[in-house]
Amino acid sequence: MESGKLEGEKRLGVSLVGLGRSGHFHLASIKNLSELVELKWCVDTNEEVSSKVAKEFGCKASKSIDGSLEDKSVDIVIIASTTDTHFPFITRSLAAKKAVFAEKPISHTVSEVEEAIQIALKNNVPFVCGYQRRCDSQFRTLKDQLDTGVIGELKMIKSCSRDNPVPPIEYLRTSGGIFQDMLIHDFDMQEWLSGGQVPESVLSVGHCYDKRIEEMDDIDIVAVLLKYKSGLITTIDTSRDASYGYDQRVEAFGSKGMLTAKNETTSQVELATVDGHLMPPAKWSFPQRYNHAYAVELSEFVALVKAGVESEAHKLEQKEMMRHPKIVRTATAAELSYKLGRQVMLSEDLDKLQKEVDDKLPPHKRARH
Repeated sequence: MESGKLEGEKRLGVSLVGLGRSGHFHLASIKNLSELVELKWCVDTNEEVSSKVAKEFGCKASKSIDGSLEDKSVDIVIIASTTDTHFPFITRSLAAKKAVFAEKPISHTVSEVEEAIQIALKNNVPFVCGYQRRCDSQFRTLKDQLDTGVIGELKMIKSCSRDNPVPPIEYLRTSGGIFQDMLIHDFDMQEWLSGGQVPESVLSVGHCYDKRIEEMDDIDIVAVLLKYKSGLITTIDTSRDASYGYDQRVEAFGSKGMLTAKNETTSQVELATVDGHLMPPAKWSFPQRYNHAYAVELSEFVALVKAGVESEAHKLEQKEMMRHPKIVRTATAAELSYKLGRQVMLSEDLDKLQKEVDDKLPPHKRARH
């Protein structure tokens, strides 16, 4: 990617890495942004899938990211591959001076997240890790009103995050676990809504009902309590499944009032009869709930790249990316709290605590350091 501002009429070349569920969201967004971007490469280990996409979009297909990184017509790399491949693909793309939009996580380790950020800063290229809830219209409205001070001093944030249906077991095996895969969205939301506050302590309790998930040494339901220096308290309740549909809610409580973003349903139509009130069902899963947010986040990323590296938008995003190590550290501390069965202070040596956990496990189950 060349420095400075890109010509307004230039279509940006895109390489899409990963053609699974998230990848297909981005394919739809690329179609909708066809006046601004052009898919040059699609990369996936499944040649049948990549060949089909290549035929539809008139682009090149590959099992390797190498060709697209060497291609000077590629300005943007979108990384939507399996979780365990994100960090190497991100760092290689940034080193090749491509603008990078990546699905979360950058990595599950703080040191690797910091490394990726440093490469982006060194090469002065746009780098965004997608947390789509920040692009959701309901949550943006709540954030906008919160920032006006309408509820006074912020005292508490409550998040509810219940998935539906249980994600594929193959996905869960490489997801990094419920804290790094699912709860990290809530930690990011709380960082955003609180104006960048970092918790001082975290306490997590959880359980596993699904034997398949239990066999992975993971859990499927968690409650987390976080305390901040300002006095702010935040809570999260999370479940890998909810029989009634996808459930995402946020409540912000302050000295002058409360803001609530309710769960979205399939319609706003309510039936009232002599038998009572019948409400519409919740949306089925995250593709239905966040379909628009996925489109918005990629559209805004393209606008960021178009604006150029001298723009205020680029400088602001460079500041925003500094939150990522803090969020991963919070997720790590929350997981350690559950495993140790106690409150964890964010000031503690988390590597030392991880070793304490690892020492109780057989070697093949120990975490990376």
